[in-house]
Amino acid sequence: MAPMDKVDQYIESVTQLPPAPTLLVELLELFKDPDRDVDRVVELVSLEPSITVEILRRCNSAFLGGSEPATDMFAAVSRLGFYEVYTVVAAMFGASTRAIPGPAGAIDVGTLWRHSVTTAVAASVVAEAAGESTGAAFTSGLLHDVGKLVFASVERAGYGQLLNASGSEHSLVVTERSAYGTDHAEIGGRLLSRWNLPPEVCSAIQFHHTPTAGAADPFQRCAAAVCLGDWIAHHLNEPDPSLTPEHGSLLCPLELKAETIRPLFARTQKGLERVKGLLDM
Repeated sequence: MAPMDKVDQYIESVTQLPPAPTLLVELLELFKDPDRDVDRVVELVSLEPSITVEILRRCNSAFLGGSEPATDMFAAVSRLGFYEVYTVVAAMFGASTRAIPGPAGAIDVGTLWRHSVTTAVAASVVAEAAGESTGAAFTSGLLHDVGKLVFASVERAGYGQLLNASGSEHSLVVTERSAYGTDHAEIGGRLLSRWNLPPEVCSAIQFHHTPTAGAADPFQRCAAAVCLGDWIAHHLNEPDPSLTPEHGSLLCPLELKAETIRPLFARTQKGLERVKGLLDM
């Protein structure tokens, strides 16, 4: 691990960062309560006018063709369900990270966003299969590469060249550490910690390339779900991808079997269909 002051130096070099996602943190807490109160969800999301407008718009867009339009947040939340409402809030915050200043040529932000959304859905599918929190996995998957945006903002074209020269995510992490003394996963985990996101999310992002390392405990399973979700996202459209030994090692901590992996691809595709209208994919 890099010295913390090195990681903080990169974060503090970014001229403009989104504000801490307080609403996201509060909604993540509600994921832990199976008997969550719809009124409480409505109360929280109604505090943010832009989110209220977006949820109503997307709810009515999703339900056109038979239902009366939802005119209030209780109706919208009840129709969409908590998971969909949460994805709207998480996606709006995730989208705000794309505005981190940096030259357009340093990184393809659109491609990164599409991969992040796919990883979020895949990670939540893996987490559900493993009996882990789908909210924490979705959030971790959505923000797992936010450290790349920090690098692109600070290192500019140099980071773009480094990205283009890297043949895989593993080699990218090695190259980042050699060039900058830290890597995008470590920066992302630290940034989310500064934003006061739950420790399982911060740890999952920091260790999404090394979830079986001892340092990932006690949130190894969430980190493993994000790592496997990241792999699924990269291979989603391949006919029959084979698990690498690295990703095969994740089956044990997740308590999954090899034959359960292929169905996770189908569930990820179905999950993307479920949220693509909500996430403007």
